[in-house]
Amino acid sequence: MLSYTLEEAEELLQSKLTAAEHNLSNVDEDLEFLREQTTVMEVNTARVYNWDVRRRREQRKVAEEGAPAASSMADVD
Repeated sequence: MLSYTLEEAEELLQSKLTAAEHNLSNVDEDLEFLREQTTVMEVNTARVYNWDVRRRREQRKVAEEGAPAASSMADVD
């Protein structure tokens, strides 16, 4: 078992506290970065979803406009 003098123990504990506070600061920065990236991902996901909805509506509109013309052309032959 290790034993320290009072001064050595205080110095060791202070160095551990300083290291822990530094690590906590790094973790807080990493969490903030991840929060920002989550927000960016959610916004981009919504944009892609909305783009796909518009694209499908346009395809449906084109298909509906093209369907009657194709059937009328078949009647002519």
